[in-house]
Amino acid sequence: MKKELKPTKHYGGAIEVPGDKSIAHRAVLLSLLAKENIEIINFPNNQDCNSSLSAVEALGVNVERSDSIISLTPPEKLDTTEDKIIDCGNSGTTARILAGIIAGSEISTTLSGDESLSSRPMKRIISPLTEMGAELFADENDTLPMKINGKKLLPFEYRLPVASAQVKSSVLLAGLASSCSVRVIEDVITRDHTELMVEHLGEGLEVRVIKAELVEDPNDPRKKKMIMPEDFKKEIKTSSQTKIIGGRVDIPGDISTAAFFLAGAAISKQTVTVAHLGLNPTRTAFLTHLKTIGCKVVISDKETVSGELRGTVTVTGAELKVKKISGSTTVGLIDEIPIVAVIAAFTEGTTVIRNAAELKVKESDRLQAVADNLRLAGIKCGLLEDGLAIEGGTEFSGADFKSFGDHRIAMAFTIASLFAVGPSSIDDASVVDISCPEFYELLGKVTKA
Repeated sequence: MKKELKPTKHYGGAIEVPGDKSIAHRAVLLSLLAKENIEIINFPNNQDCNSSLSAVEALGVNVERSDSIISLTPPEKLDTTEDKIIDCGNSGTTARILAGIIAGSEISTTLSGDESLSSRPMKRIISPLTEMGAELFADENDTLPMKINGKKLLPFEYRLPVASAQVKSSVLLAGLASSCSVRVIEDVITRDHTELMVEHLGEGLEVRVIKAELVEDPNDPRKKKMIMPEDFKKEIKTSSQTKIIGGRVDIPGDISTAAFFLAGAAISKQTVTVAHLGLNPTRTAFLTHLKTIGCKVVISDKETVSGELRGTVTVTGAELKVKKISGSTTVGLIDEIPIVAVIAAFTEGTTVIRNAAELKVKESDRLQAVADNLRLAGIKCGLLEDGLAIEGGTEFSGADFKSFGDHRIAMAFTIASLFAVGPSSIDDASVVDISCPEFYELLGKVTKA
């Protein structure tokens, strides 16, 4: 569905965004392991999260919808029908986390997905789950479809080779499903929604975050220095006693969705407020980035609900400054890099983004997609081996932008079009349904005169 886009004369206002995708996936998928009902409030009605709902329903979970509440009743025993095929749609989170649960549940199932998901790497979960004793069979490229023969797994210790919350969650939940001990070590701390959800709905999970300690300098007793007592950042452990009981999950607004609307405030030098927004510390790198480049960011009404911090966020744009993005900052911004790149196009100077090679294997090659669209708008953009170099501050021309079948690319360049010189279009606006079907409706609220 091609959508015509025009520059806006007004930008700003107050909105609420749908529930957080990452949290919703986990609340749904944990129903496969729960002893009692799980009730979900503010479930985001997008294609990705509905893929997780359909998956658990196919395995025997009873799903009941009532307004914005979803009730999940776990079966006494998961459906063990032979040759069952579960379609994960476009959702990598569904496929990777579900693979771990199935691997430890002693059932046999095949996971499939759409064309995009079927091109994304699964070796990152196949390797550790195989080491735990599960049997997983994918094609020669280690992509979907993938047959999983679950079984009783072995105790396992795993140091994440890449910073991936999906891989971490897959391994931890495989151990939980099989009632075996698992220890996962992180060198770079990733999203911790799984740990928080298990703690909220269950018991028996151990989490240890390693913090630097002030000690005497052995070379000079008069001085002290900070050291890390371990050579890693975080340790998460399950045991045979770790379990999911059940309960209620109230999902906060998705900060990755809100990022697009807040970016508009940054570019326009206007103000946008988003209420009831998730503020998990592993997800707020975008707010930090906005402050770093010169925006005013105010957070109020903070509270913790269902184990997750939330609050009201108000962003006011200003004269923007260039900021290089790399290392752990890139990890924290990984979902927001497309809109960060758009902001960079409206910022005087050259923005360099590094350590973002992970974006090549998302719903699209996001680095290539961003570069192609920026060039269509007349912005100089260099495609690096693991990132982008964007020369901003020149005229951003309206153009016929391409979504590349990727919801975040479509949303990022829709926001860009609001501040372009001349009209634009996006070739397939319907892809926003993957994460936020309400996107264009919400956009109308901040662009209405």
